[in-house]
Amino acid sequence: METLLKSDVTHIHSNEMTQNSSEADLMYSDIAASIVTHKAILELDKFGQLIQAQPLSKQELATFFATMWAFFKDVPSGIVCLGAKITDELLDKYPWEASATAANVLFASVDEYGLQSQESMQKTHHQLFKELASHFNITDQDLYSEEHRLQAGTAMGDSTYRYYRSSKIGEAIGFHLASEMTSSREFQYFLSGFERFPEHYNLIHPNNSELLFFKIHCEVEPMHVATGRDVLIKCLDNDESIYQDAMRGAQAFMNSFGALFKALNQTLELSRE
Repeated sequence: METLLKSDVTHIHSNEMTQNSSEADLMYSDIAASIVTHKAILELDKFGQLIQAQPLSKQELATFFATMWAFFKDVPSGIVCLGAKITDELLDKYPWEASATAANVLFASVDEYGLQSQESMQKTHHQLFKELASHFNITDQDLYSEEHRLQAGTAMGDSTYRYYRSSKIGEAIGFHLASEMTSSREFQYFLSGFERFPEHYNLIHPNNSELLFFKIHCEVEPMHVATGRDVLIKCLDNDESIYQDAMRGAQAFMNSFGALFKALNQTLELSRE
């Protein structure tokens, strides 16, 4: 993959700016550009190369899943908290738009909580993660083991919990946008890396359905990026003063994200020497 994916650039819209572009559009473009050009993307790209070069050992799998669980576990509830926060903060000034603005964030929760169908509940992303880990014989004890979990994963999880519940709405929205913009690329690497070694990973079901947790993120993340863009622009339209907070939140995510994948890369390189 190139350092900047076409899908990343599409959402920046920097080449589409016209004299009619709003100040909020320009601010969004600055924040989005800071995300896709952050050095963390290089660490993610390197991880993608490492897992496609050779399959993960049992120990490496345990480290990967324990570290990513420390990150992922607080995302669903964090998105719900952010949706409620947006509604509460905008309700007095924009009573008829507050919940509609928050809906752009909560759209992601439909997938996280398995609410895609009106006829029946689907498996949540947490349940799909657990099924995938179990496929590789990664136990609950492994997932919560300090022996397997890298500190950078814990730090990423702590940042996720804190920023989604941040006292500053701009920081939380910027953090969320960065999370969505990196997820599509992140899960494409996960999926292609594991599919590259079907025998090693015992992928025996049609269409590698064991990897559904990866697959579903590849499918839904482009839409989540679009809704993340919409909520940021709407909030900037309401209050341009949140721009610096949103930029700070986006950079906070990227710094932690980069540290996480740098730690994973170093661990893989050491184990393969």
